[in-house]
Amino acid sequence: MWKKHGLVLFILTFGVLCIAGDFNVKKFGASGDGSADDAPAIQKAIDAALADGGTVYFPAGRYRIKSTLTVAGNSAHADSINWITLRGEGGGSKLLGDGVEYILAGRPNPGATSLWMNGIRVEGLTFSSYDVKNRCGGIDASFMLRAYVTSCNFIRLNSGIASVREYGAEGAKSRHSIWIVRIADCIFSRNSDWPINIRRSFDVVITNNVIEHGNGGIQVGFEEDAADAACNTLRIENNVIEGLNASGKAAIRLRCIVGGRIVGNYFEANHGGDVEIMPKKGGWSRGFVIASNTFQPTQKQRDTGVYGPVKLEKAIDTSIYNNFTTGPRLLHSDSKPLGRNVVMFGNAMNNPHSMGFDGATEQERRVYEQAVAANEINRNRFILNGTQGAVGIDSNRGVTFDRNSVSYAAAAPESGQGSPGDFVFNRKPEMKDGKIVIGWYCLAGGKDSKWVAVGVDAVEAK
Repeated sequence: MWKKHGLVLFILTFGVLCIAGDFNVKKFGASGDGSADDAPAIQKAIDAALADGGTVYFPAGRYRIKSTLTVAGNSAHADSINWITLRGEGGGSKLLGDGVEYILAGRPNPGATSLWMNGIRVEGLTFSSYDVKNRCGGIDASFMLRAYVTSCNFIRLNSGIASVREYGAEGAKSRHSIWIVRIADCIFSRNSDWPINIRRSFDVVITNNVIEHGNGGIQVGFEEDAADAACNTLRIENNVIEGLNASGKAAIRLRCIVGGRIVGNYFEANHGGDVEIMPKKGGWSRGFVIASNTFQPTQKQRDTGVYGPVKLEKAIDTSIYNNFTTGPRLLHSDSKPLGRNVVMFGNAMNNPHSMGFDGATEQERRVYEQAVAANEINRNRFILNGTQGAVGIDSNRGVTFDRNSVSYAAAAPESGQGSPGDFVFNRKPEMKDGKIVIGWYCLAGGKDSKWVAVGVDAVEAK
């Protein structure tokens, strides 16, 4: 029985190894020793996998890349989808760029059924520079559609994942978009430029990543695309972005987005700022949700009194709610101009005076709270204006006549309530000093308002 099961196990294992080894880069001549240039051998494996789709497998090793690895548009199938996977063993499979702009890039193929590389997964690979003083980029996704990058590391690069190129003849370049991009469960650390930098795109999800100790975080949209939406449908969710330097590049910078979410992220000590949605050059952003994020600004940022981790410009139909910041305000004072239907509610700030307000300077809070107090007496008011003065109904003051009012109460009004001339009827008339107290009349208003009881003689009813 053991021999039978052992034989079956051997056959299954052998079969799996053969399938996994179909496009094993070492079978195509890659050494993975960190010394030899492995780019030509790996390119052969990629080209072989492109023919019918498949997985290019990188066993643990250090693969030195001295020419950019490219994945071209597919011409072999009518459906024009590559469905190629590049898979490694996490931190054990390192691609080290040496003298290249990017380690991996999509390549336009004018003769293919699909101009763009269509359908790629990159999993469990580490992208880094061979020489950190002469850095390269990780993945140039400019000509990749349906691109999934998961569980990869991008360490000490220029940009980690970028899509900024245009296709077309020199001097007549045409703008393009990449579609359906997923960047998940990756680590971006100590990169000298935007770790994620996407120009024009559709349906982008960036989730569960760590971006730390570099120059900027996530940028989507360029100022040059202000005439049109730089991205439709963008979701940035559950990422940790922390310790970015003071280069002026924020943790998230967006321009001209239609339909987006920044939800459930954690931001800490990002010296260049946290969230900026700043179209510039006449653009706008619309249909955005910023919710359930946690912000921890630096002490220097908190001390300015004007810094808020969310900076908006020309935002339309935007909801900002249930966020928390350890600073005194959420919205940056430079957020202007705002468009229609920008709603903020349920945000919490480390500010004992905020009372649900979105956070502001001491003077701004004082004006706000004074306005709230002044408006309390005017809630639910229905007023008619006539030649004899305003007449109406107020939920707090009862029936109003110009500046005076007639209302009802079960006890004498407290000090600080009422205006001179107001009258309050007593709901429970009572005998006092031989008179029936039917109400109270206000002699003086303000903090030291003065009320006097109004009584009538008791007369036996006949």
